[in-house]
Amino acid sequence: MNVLFYNDLNPKNIPGLTKVQKALEAGNFTQADVRKIDTNLYRARLNRSDRILFSLYRFQGEPYCLILEHVLSHAYEKSRFLSRGVVIDENKIPVISSTDITESKELVYLNTGSDRFNLLDKIISFDDAQQSIYKLPPPLVIIGSAGSGKTALTLEKMKQASGDVLYVSLSPFLVQNARNLYYANGYENENQEVDFLSFHEFIESIRVPDGNEIKLRDFSAWFQRHKGQSKLKDPHKLFEEFRGVLTGPSTESAWLSRSEYLKLGIKQSIYSEEERSGVYDLFEKYLSHLKSNQLYDTNIVSHEYLSKASARYDFIVVDEVQDITNIQLYLILKTLRNAGHFILCGDSNQIVHPNFFSWSKVKSLFFEQKTLTGHSEVVRVLQSNYRNSPVVTHIANRILKLKHARFGSIDKESNYLVDSIGGQRGSLQLLNDSDKVKKDLNAKTSHSTKFAVLVMHPDQKAKASKWFKTPLVFSIQEAKGLEYDNIILYNFISDEEKAFRDIASGVDPKALEGDTLNYARAKDKSDKSLEVYKFYINALYVAMTRAVSNLFLVEERQKHPMIRLLDMDQYSSDLSLDKQDSSLDEWQKEARKLELQGKQEQADDIRDRILKQKPVPWPVLDQNAFTALQEEALAGTNKKKRILALEYALVYHHRPTLNALVKAGVKAASQPESKSLTQLYRKHYMTYDLKNPGSVLRDTEQYGIDHRTIFNLTPLMVASRIGNAGLVKELVERGANPNKTGSNGLNALQLAMEMALFDEKYAKNKLPDIYQLLEPDSLSIQAEGRLIKLDKKLMGLFILNLMFALFYRTLGNVLSINCGFTAKEITERVQQLPDSVLPERRKRQSYISSILSGNEVERDSPYNRKLFKRIKRGHYIINPLLKLREEEQWASIHDLLKLDDLDFKPAVIADYDVRPEYRISFQQRLDHQNTIRSENVRYFCGEIQKLIAEGERVVKDVISSEELSVASTSHPLQDKVTTS
Repeated sequence: MNVLFYNDLNPKNIPGLTKVQKALEAGNFTQADVRKIDTNLYRARLNRSDRILFSLYRFQGEPYCLILEHVLSHAYEKSRFLSRGVVIDENKIPVISSTDITESKELVYLNTGSDRFNLLDKIISFDDAQQSIYKLPPPLVIIGSAGSGKTALTLEKMKQASGDVLYVSLSPFLVQNARNLYYANGYENENQEVDFLSFHEFIESIRVPDGNEIKLRDFSAWFQRHKGQSKLKDPHKLFEEFRGVLTGPSTESAWLSRSEYLKLGIKQSIYSEEERSGVYDLFEKYLSHLKSNQLYDTNIVSHEYLSKASARYDFIVVDEVQDITNIQLYLILKTLRNAGHFILCGDSNQIVHPNFFSWSKVKSLFFEQKTLTGHSEVVRVLQSNYRNSPVVTHIANRILKLKHARFGSIDKESNYLVDSIGGQRGSLQLLNDSDKVKKDLNAKTSHSTKFAVLVMHPDQKAKASKWFKTPLVFSIQEAKGLEYDNIILYNFISDEEKAFRDIASGVDPKALEGDTLNYARAKDKSDKSLEVYKFYINALYVAMTRAVSNLFLVEERQKHPMIRLLDMDQYSSDLSLDKQDSSLDEWQKEARKLELQGKQEQADDIRDRILKQKPVPWPVLDQNAFTALQEEALAGTNKKKRILALEYALVYHHRPTLNALVKAGVKAASQPESKSLTQLYRKHYMTYDLKNPGSVLRDTEQYGIDHRTIFNLTPLMVASRIGNAGLVKELVERGANPNKTGSNGLNALQLAMEMALFDEKYAKNKLPDIYQLLEPDSLSIQAEGRLIKLDKKLMGLFILNLMFALFYRTLGNVLSINCGFTAKEITERVQQLPDSVLPERRKRQSYISSILSGNEVERDSPYNRKLFKRIKRGHYIINPLLKLREEEQWASIHDLLKLDDLDFKPAVIADYDVRPEYRISFQQRLDHQNTIRSENVRYFCGEIQKLIAEGERVVKDVISSEELSVASTSHPLQDKVTTS
């Protein structure tokens, strides 16, 4: 058996390893005392107290033992590869031999020349080219096709960095996925503070712009209204000129003046010299449109923010850099503390966003801004493809050869072909655009999540959807970043017959043979055909490479010269495909995945047409409905409405209503809350507590995974509150959104924490599994006009969630007595939480105190997240000026958490065992106490409201000041902000 070592391990520092390694290599599991402790996770005995953990794999028929971790003193609870806080009794684990292992995972690729491997969410073995890049110091520009391992390589190189690190890309989904890969298998690095930000979030981390970003669809609508008598017809082309030529390249000004634009060289603009005057006329209208409609252009904002950006990162990775303009890249790199400490990754053959990107412009930026790089040779190319099947890679390479033959070498950096290392051969079928073929193809694919249909432009989707009933129909820009096992291209070439005929014109088929691309620029410098046709040829390349295994081309014009040049006519055939279907829960997962990727149209289509979801048949008591119900219940004597109001108040611990119902003489409100909740759960949520909650899952299929129950909770919120971890897991896997909130502003995790803080059995038996399932990767907040992204590794996020969970049940009385939460009180409350939820070291009062004081609004510190407001020494509340990201909008903290609903009264009569004859006098004393406390808390809430209003006004003044960076502390208004 071959033995390999995880890259982070140093075998020389593991005593006793040599003997165990030899035993494993010989397959002698008995001598190594091997025992299985989890799925594909084994331990071997080094000595009396120390162990190694390893997994077993196969590659090309050979067995491999991959050593993962060195465990000291039986401390399995500290292992990265086991559940947090796990307890393992070795005496109860049977000894196994090599013959007991009947199966092991197959690796897609393994560099057999190396005894090391890397690890993200799966085993990674770098080929020789990747390994050589891995050893290089920054700065680096890594170029490679989709599936070449760029992201995995750069994430592994990020682990070598120390200090403050930034990973940034245009796509929020790519950023989120990269973050999850980076921290997979419990990876931690105490030498780093890493921010994973989309470019939009990066902009907001400097300052949240006013208004909304203008997108291509908005621009297209504006163009149709304002083009007038202009001869310009293509909004995509014009948008690219605005973003890539007029506003993107220059670091000296936000946009080019008319004279500067008209003087540009032939290759510096998409438009001819005769057209440019009309282009600039529209550009001036565009600028006016932005200003009058509270819209912003990210290029213009990026230039504006150059003066506000401060050096705050020690290392930066920019992924998919071809989607980013020069001014955006310059702004990102301007936040580096030391020149050259960066990695850029990208592939100019995948440009479908309008930004006029080229590697030559990036190099020009480096040349002009010499402080950005440390040495001259920074570019490395990855040519291997580990994602696409060989047949897909073959056609993709033909496209690259055609592009080279037609337009010459784009630049030296993009002058390469791709080698496929994919597993399955894959297939390509060129199909006739006949009714019979389309009906047959639709019948076999429309109910499968493994097939997607691609067209060139958004307005072509409707035509495709007439034949293909799958919701997975995408334009090429929507498809960027996606991958499916099977891709159907519908008249991708035929619908753009002229453009592709012009691209193919004059190209010798012999020029598409061979395995290399010779560097050669186009001879005619005035030829603008590349600028004109770049989108089409790149779109075809991107479309092809979305297919992991199989391509189906439905083309009306099968004799088109482009099809012959690409050698696709040899794949012309009748449809050969078995019918494939996906389950409803697979479609639910697909809808959620697309939603996270920003593909809301397709996600909604899945829910409407596949899941056939419909509105719930019961009335939902949201906040507005409850307010009306509350008035009716307290004003009248309708028993049903009073009971419904009581139930709502119990679900949300709405003490003002509970107290009012007691006063109104509602007997049910006077019984112990625990008894009332038990009855409520039995009445409304009994099915959520079953081991096989089939009816709940059927409701999600019928009404949607995030439908609202009668009290405005989603099924995930109810399941987490009940404590059914199995159901929570099922709902999350089906795509339930854990960020949804109930009428009280709490999400599923916060509801679970609330239960655990007041129920020790829930904390011990139910919270650990639920917390692991619902713990958010991050939370985006806005403080003092800036976005701050709180990663789940930060204790500040945990305490913020804790204060959310305690808000309604504790804060009112805390304010009456102590003026806020103290470190001592929080420390006492978290003691009953399991170590798997909160490690022991984080339960110490000194540690909690340091987090509270280190994140208070008034403190001046680079790592201060401005989470808490100090009322007086040692007493804190949530910063009342905080805003939280809710979908695409920002919501004030007290738009979510209602000050008027605070439980500022002591326990109601029902919580005491008071004999009837004493009840009147007790009620009088209680009313007197409540009057005093009500006045105190109302005063305090009023002060908070004033604070919010004054703070928002001052911060707005500060932000609008042309003289002040948001991070500045020298401006005269800073004292006002601090005081507020």
